[in-house]
Amino acid sequence: MKFDTIIIGGGLSGLTTGISLAKAGQKVAIVSSGQSTLHFHSGSFDLLGYNNSKEVLTPLEELKRLDANHPYSKISDVATLAEEAIGMLRESNVKIKGETSRNHYRLTPMGVLKPTWLTMDEFFISDSAETLPYKKFLLVNFAGFFDFPVEFIADGLEKLGARVNVKGLRVPMLQERRLSPSEMRSANIAKLLSDENVVELISKKINTSIGDAEVVLLPSVVGLCSDEMIELLRSKVSVPLFMVATLPPSVSGVRVQNALSSRFKKLGGSFLLGATVFDGVISNNKVESIKISTLPDEVFVANNYVLATGSFQSHGLVANYSRVYEPVFELDVDFDEQRSEWTRHNVFESQPYMTFGVKTDNCLRALKDGVSVSNLYVAGSVLAGHDSVKLSDAAGVSIITGLAVSKSILKQK
Repeated sequence: MKFDTIIIGGGLSGLTTGISLAKAGQKVAIVSSGQSTLHFHSGSFDLLGYNNSKEVLTPLEELKRLDANHPYSKISDVATLAEEAIGMLRESNVKIKGETSRNHYRLTPMGVLKPTWLTMDEFFISDSAETLPYKKFLLVNFAGFFDFPVEFIADGLEKLGARVNVKGLRVPMLQERRLSPSEMRSANIAKLLSDENVVELISKKINTSIGDAEVVLLPSVVGLCSDEMIELLRSKVSVPLFMVATLPPSVSGVRVQNALSSRFKKLGGSFLLGATVFDGVISNNKVESIKISTLPDEVFVANNYVLATGSFQSHGLVANYSRVYEPVFELDVDFDEQRSEWTRHNVFESQPYMTFGVKTDNCLRALKDGVSVSNLYVAGSVLAGHDSVKLSDAAGVSIITGLAVSKSILKQK
């Protein structure tokens, strides 16, 4: 099969690249092994939240102070690409709030306010880390749902001067789910809450508990496939209602994954789900072809390839007792050869392995044996040079490098 570009990986970086290329008229295929890390999504997209352990308020200014090995440092027009990313998300029906010039703060399931770039419309945010936009909160949870730590959230809000009333809702449709904790996960609940009658019942229960609360916070367990039920619920509740992220799986992340996948397919892209890539052939510093597990006898050929397989969690990088390697093409990987240096004993320290990843040139083309592979680009968390936990830049790196790679490919015309 012949394509203009084949993208290996169907997460945020792969879909971003695919949408950009397909929108420009390319024949594009995405090969995805399955669920991406969007299923751990917080409801926000971080561009750069911290640097040198300090909060970042103006991310574009702070980019200038990043290490030269950081993926952003290889891109000259991050600000332009960030604005393009906002347009791409909205065109994909992902409703967001925020701006590139200044971070706002999202409320985490641990009750902490963290700086971020963009947040989905239904989630609670604050413009400041010291003050809140409301003083009186009703914090609602569903009886038997343990992936929403209300004690931490309430404590965090109270430390900022808020008064918090916690209410547990008992919904008949969820009672049988309570018999099995594995069924009381956010995605399972969201499936039941896709019924208008159930949403109507929940809104009535919330309204009877509001009292003098100025705002209602609810776990993000509504809106698995679309935001229709979210909008309905918010319209039925008598005060502003916002969501707070739960522990995984992420309902909002599944919705983002579906929205971006749908946008890619509508643009004519081919999404090959449930397939892994093997037998990537590189000759004369150029990828000649690949094969995929679901069609092992078929040879896939493209003018360009993009590696967007993610880091260790997505098996884009693999570690054994002696080395870290990239499993598809055996590309050059930046890692410490001393295994004892991969981690630090204190879990709150920056862990060195988080910066491990595929080496690239300044155009984000992969290196193999120290030489650039002319038609193989790298995007997202498989890239070397940044610690997404300490910098809070994971989504931004995925989106920005994905768009940068697509621009480089399109310039070849």
